[in-house]
Amino acid sequence: MADSTSAPQGGAAADDHVRGVDWEAVERSPEFQELVSRRRAFVLPATIFFLAYYMAFILLAGYAEDFMASSVYEGLTVGYCLALTQFLMVFTLGILYLRKADREYDPLAQRVLTRAGDDGGDAGREAEGRFARREAGAATRGAGR
Repeated sequence: MADSTSAPQGGAAADDHVRGVDWEAVERSPEFQELVSRRRAFVLPATIFFLAYYMAFILLAGYAEDFMASSVYEGLTVGYCLALTQFLMVFTLGILYLRKADREYDPLAQRVLTRAGDDGGDAGREAEGRFARREAGAATRGAGR
């Protein structure tokens, strides 16, 4: 049986880098706390909304059979339409999350990495720059009011 604690190929350098990070300090940092609260502010309501939407579909299918079987257009029923909107809902929520991650979460995660002693490479520095420019623009617009 293989040892599951062995270092991945590429060696101990990555393990040594991870071992040197004070994870408790990272967790207590204001950047990390802001990242967690912003993500939770989106993910929790989106999850509740989707689950409520899905459960409503299930309840309608079980208890409102006549309504779900009513025809919308030549054999296409309300039930089929609502079932198809489940796919649309997943796609929409996924796109919204990706946009929010690109604009808010990734730059905040980069700030957490920077504070932990890792600059995240070129992609991380680019994300940090986008976030800083966006915040500076928002501060400028807010001061102009």
